[in-house]
Amino acid sequence: MIGKVHTGWYLLAFEEELAEGLNPLMLGGRRLLAVREGSRVRVFDGLCPHRGAALGHGGTLDGDCVICPFHGKRVALGDTARRWSVAEHAVERAGAAVFVRLSSDDDRGFQRAIKEVADGNIVVSAVIQPVAVPSEYVVENAFDAEHFHQVHLVPRVIGMRVSPGPDGEMAIEGEFRTKAPPWERERRLDFASRFYARAFSPNLVMTELGTADAPYTIITGAVPTPDGCVGRVAIALPPERADALDALVHGARYAFEQDRVVWDHLDPDAPQRYDAADRPVLAFRRFCATFGAVPPAGTASAAVTGEPA
Repeated sequence: MIGKVHTGWYLLAFEEELAEGLNPLMLGGRRLLAVREGSRVRVFDGLCPHRGAALGHGGTLDGDCVICPFHGKRVALGDTARRWSVAEHAVERAGAAVFVRLSSDDDRGFQRAIKEVADGNIVVSAVIQPVAVPSEYVVENAFDAEHFHQVHLVPRVIGMRVSPGPDGEMAIEGEFRTKAPPWERERRLDFASRFYARAFSPNLVMTELGTADAPYTIITGAVPTPDGCVGRVAIALPPERADALDALVHGARYAFEQDRVVWDHLDPDAPQRYDAADRPVLAFRRFCATFGAVPPAGTASAAVTGEPA
């Protein structure tokens, strides 16, 4: 599934990346169109069904249509019964984060999980960075237990047991033992943080960290690009812990840069020689293989039937 657009969820963008009105976006080789109206964001296929013009580049929003910049066709947003129309895709919002799925299924429990995170938490953007590896590598790191010690200098990584979730997601659970990070109120040298990560697609993982009294969640996603991917990281935590937000954002950015040192110089085509410690990574790769590929936009017969606009 590396580089392909699959049937699961993506962290497509952050609110700060979307202007009011029309926003052209790319997901792998798929052109999309995000329409922002205040706090509401909708996502559609981005090409005009007439001759393939990118609606987000020069198009004009007119009610429930976009006027194509090439020939002036009125392209209906989501009303696929009309001749000139583009399909609408499932969207979920959590604070600043905008998620999209280009299929009618393969939710894997994400919608319920993200609503639980959004309910009562602040959700902010922390990282938007291009990375020179296939997008699945970014999420795979949550299942690479050995790299936490080597790359992120976590002194002790305990457990890291992989298990399938009840809705088809993939989970890994363990514990980090380290010096208390700056966002924690405790100042201990042997600080225990829960690590519970759930991958809902090859490109989206949600990780619960911290203690029972002071939890927080890291949401990591990656969108494929021709040169690799764009990684995005969001942080969710209760409003009463807002004083820890700046330190958490700094920590997320620092950790991402630590990973980029490896990612930007990694050869995905090099021979792979796995050992017992790689079992969680291999379990994640098997999970990725259960997702189908999304067919190209405009393959339905409705694209050439119906009444003229």
